[in-house]
Amino acid sequence: MKQEDDLLKRVGTKNPFKVPENYFENFASDLMTKLPKKEPDSAPLNITLWQRIKPWIYMAAMFAGIMLMFKMFQHIREHASAVHETMVVEILDIPDQYMETITNESMMDDYTLYQYLTETDANY
Repeated sequence: MKQEDDLLKRVGTKNPFKVPENYFENFASDLMTKLPKKEPDSAPLNITLWQRIKPWIYMAAMFAGIMLMFKMFQHIREHASAVHETMVVEILDIPDQYMETITNESMMDDYTLYQYLTETDANY
């Protein structure tokens, strides 16, 4: 606190910065006179037909791309479900003697087999 008082005594409370008189009254007009003159446009620009329709063509291409993307995803989903159904049918066609061999060699106990079958049934 004492240091602050010493600084105030030495420097004072008077604002050292001053604005010239009538500075802001004529500020806008002075600034406009200092700016370079703007040249008027000599001739209007000729807009071609392509420049007019280009945004519309881009937008149509974008929507066509989105539509094709959705069609592709739908085709992939249908193809994946068809492959999955084919695999299930192929597994069901395996004879029992091979299934016994597969389960015996997989070292799967009865509890694990039961758990696997219940999980598989729940997914369908």
